[in-house]
Amino acid sequence: MAETMPRMSPYTGTEFPRDRPFWIVDGRAYDLTEWMGRHPGGAIWFAQTEGRDISALLHTYHRDPARLQKILAKYLIEELADQDVSARLVAPFRLGERDMRDKLPVPTEKDILPKLGVPPFLLPPEFNAPEDLPKLDYRDEGSLLAAIRQRVNAQFSKQALKKYDRAFDAVTWAIAAAHVAALVLLIARVIPGWAFVVIMVVTRTALAGSGHYGLHRKWKPGHPALTLPLGKALFDLNYVGTSLIGTDGHVLLHHPYLGSGADVKKTFFDGMLRLHPVLRVPGYTLHKLGICLTGLPLRGREITKFERHKPIPQETGAPFVQDPIRADFWLIRAWIVFEFALCLATGHIVAWLVQFILTLWINTFLVVASHDFEEPDSEEELAVIPEPLRDDWAARQICLSYDLSVVGNRWIDLFLSAGLSPHRVHHVLPYQGSGFANLASEDAVREVCAEVGIAWERPRNLIVDRFPAVMKHYLTCPVKPSLLRTLSMQPPPGLQPPAGLEPPPGTQPPPGAQPPPGPPLPPGLQPPARLEPPPGTQPPPGAQPPPGPPLPPGAQPPPGAQPPPAMGPPRPNPPGGKPRASVWEHVSELFRYSFEGWRGVGV
Repeated sequence: MAETMPRMSPYTGTEFPRDRPFWIVDGRAYDLTEWMGRHPGGAIWFAQTEGRDISALLHTYHRDPARLQKILAKYLIEELADQDVSARLVAPFRLGERDMRDKLPVPTEKDILPKLGVPPFLLPPEFNAPEDLPKLDYRDEGSLLAAIRQRVNAQFSKQALKKYDRAFDAVTWAIAAAHVAALVLLIARVIPGWAFVVIMVVTRTALAGSGHYGLHRKWKPGHPALTLPLGKALFDLNYVGTSLIGTDGHVLLHHPYLGSGADVKKTFFDGMLRLHPVLRVPGYTLHKLGICLTGLPLRGREITKFERHKPIPQETGAPFVQDPIRADFWLIRAWIVFEFALCLATGHIVAWLVQFILTLWINTFLVVASHDFEEPDSEEELAVIPEPLRDDWAARQICLSYDLSVVGNRWIDLFLSAGLSPHRVHHVLPYQGSGFANLASEDAVREVCAEVGIAWERPRNLIVDRFPAVMKHYLTCPVKPSLLRTLSMQPPPGLQPPAGLEPPPGTQPPPGAQPPPGPPLPPGLQPPARLEPPPGTQPPPGAQPPPGPPLPPGAQPPPGAQPPPAMGPPRPNPPGGKPRASVWEHVSELFRYSFEGWRGVGV
């Protein structure tokens, strides 16, 4: 939109919408600001999706999405009868107030935020949302998703699924009690440090799995100035996930756009790939320790103060309304810092650091083990989908996701795998509120898949199958240059390509090839056909011969030939022609990446 000026975070480079709010659904623009406060799932989803195409979210995150069409019709941005079709008048305003605004162009799919309002380092540099968002089949009728949803809805009522959710929550709080008890018993010197480490790793992973499902649940603030969805904030306890930004990156981008350029999970741990393989374990550990202790509190303050959209009175005439305080996030952050400080003060800091490192790395590998992100594309995985369903959203969710097993019991593995035991059902029915509900409905999903020819693979063992593959990828793959390093490798403006790009002596350029760039010739002057002197002529006294190809090893230059001007010792290049980074550059990148974690930047 021409009149819509973007806002940009001074901290992360994130670009946000400004002025007129809009959401795109099935190619049509809506202003849903008046509906936000009445949305049964809470208003948080709208603040984070403003300026996006939310078609996939609407069709895949509701038990009966066809019923939403009547609601949408109320908020369609209609044309004014007496105005040009390129102008609209927006009456509804966010926060329930009415405000007659200026006439602005109709938002279209071309006006979608190119980077979706997320930090740009989470997306491929070339990603452009209006062009690159996947167009898949998730219709309310006639799609595989519709068939799965119909079968599950017929077998399980809302009340039946809520019973599974309540049982899941009961187990979650029992695990939370064991987590707190382990800390108390360690401080009281009732259990040894190694037992504390084992309990912490298991309970943190299990509680993060519960928080994983908490992120997907409906959360309505109980108080206008305070929210306390503590179950959602448990996603922070394994030091990898973060409920603060996971609602957007995980729920709103990873799930609907799995495997595409908009799937931020594909690049979520790529920050460590900036480091030399030898430095990745210490670098990533220090980076995440910084995020755990100071980085996320700073990031939370940034989001509270800047990244939440606030009306600008001089532009809209609307009063400023403060967003609710995310008390759940701050409580979990306070608990983590309290654990650290208590263990430090009582002499158990080594045990705390050991459980931190083990929890961090196990859960890092666990998160990426549920999809095959170590391969550059998924064509081989998509080849198993029957041809008519290659572009079906639900078919892709099932075939690009893995169920994980640890001990072989699906109900226990649910917690040992951070909620990823019934991962395929979770991806195709992301609105279900617990892993127990997903396990109960798995048979119905599998039956529908069998009817359309999609094979249901056995769960993959986390320890012997998936961990070796992801460890090899993240710990041994070549260095991925950071943006700063890439810019530092660019030649200065006007510098010509290095010697060695010319064709070998005696070869003719291909027909139509252009000569290499050189200084411009005066007007009307044609370049000479040859740069060499005619046969039999001598160059004038003092003239230097033109530069030629380098001599082969061991060859002597002809008598009288002048050596080329000294350019300094050449820097050896690896195969492919890319300059190697020095040891100092690798160490500098280690310090830079580690420091970013302490100030809440990067992943």
